[in-house]
Amino acid sequence: ICLEAIGEAKVEWMTSSDVQNSDEEIFNHTSVLPIKGEKQINDEGVLHSGSHYFPFEFVLPQKLPSSFKGKHGRLRYYVRMSVYSQGVFPQSGPHTERTSKFAVIGSLDLNNEPDASLPVENDTFEAVGSWCCIAGTVTAMLKLDRKGYTIKEAIPVYAEIKNLSARRIASTQVSLIQNVTYYSYRGRFSESTTLVTVHKGRIAPRGKQTWNRELLSVPTVPPSHLRGCRIIDVQYSIELCIKPCGVARKVKLPVDIVIGTVALKDQQHKVTCHPLLSPEDNNFPFPFFSANDDSEVFLTDLSIHNMLPTAPPWEEDDDIP
Repeated sequence: ICLEAIGEAKVEWMTSSDVQNSDEEIFNHTSVLPIKGEKQINDEGVLHSGSHYFPFEFVLPQKLPSSFKGKHGRLRYYVRMSVYSQGVFPQSGPHTERTSKFAVIGSLDLNNEPDASLPVENDTFEAVGSWCCIAGTVTAMLKLDRKGYTIKEAIPVYAEIKNLSARRIASTQVSLIQNVTYYSYRGRFSESTTLVTVHKGRIAPRGKQTWNRELLSVPTVPPSHLRGCRIIDVQYSIELCIKPCGVARKVKLPVDIVIGTVALKDQQHKVTCHPLLSPEDNNFPFPFFSANDDSEVFLTDLSIHNMLPTAPPWEEDDDIP
């Protein structure tokens, strides 16, 4: 009975001319479980018919990257057990195989990340309207207390939007964005996914809107960087998006953040987390599941179906051989 614990990363995407892909082995542990049978044949144990229990264990390296699944790549871990019968060897002939998947959350200590404790800020000044009909300008400022946050922590957001135009602003929102870059031997491909969004209402012409410590919760996601994997890189940002009424380009203002698993030393007793309330609760402040497309939904968590870890993860569409 052969036991293999495997961690592997694979990426693949299509270009206008071909398909680019790459793979990387992250972790591999192989062991042969000893068999103590009723009789010995050629110094090897033979099991009688019936059920048999074989305990096993293996140690994961300390710096493994987190499990990850995106649209064009993933990093997965699984255990594969192979049973070889008499006269059947790995090189020749079929044998019984079973696989079981498991998830890994890698460690990222924010105390080792440069600038993680420092505040981050960005601002912009942009025209509103179409290229032939400028209605005025919008100024925006987005600020966070620090750059580094941990999983399940609530991020206080500060923002100020001044609508200096004659056009009404339809809505504003702040989102947590996951930015993923996949690498192959011949190129790279990037994708962005909105994980959590907090909405606010309209801004009248010549009006102003202020965000004062509005909370944005960090869901269970892989830590930043995905260190230990060379073909997938994961980064995060907070983005303020301003949507003017009518035909006009959205104004987007991002700031980069780092998501880790170990909090900053001076923040370990100050971490704020949102309670996970039931959607049936009448006081439920951020409905994850909305029965309609009402624009007044205050918080949309699109990552709830992708949360890590799961047990076992991604069972419905996994294609482990």
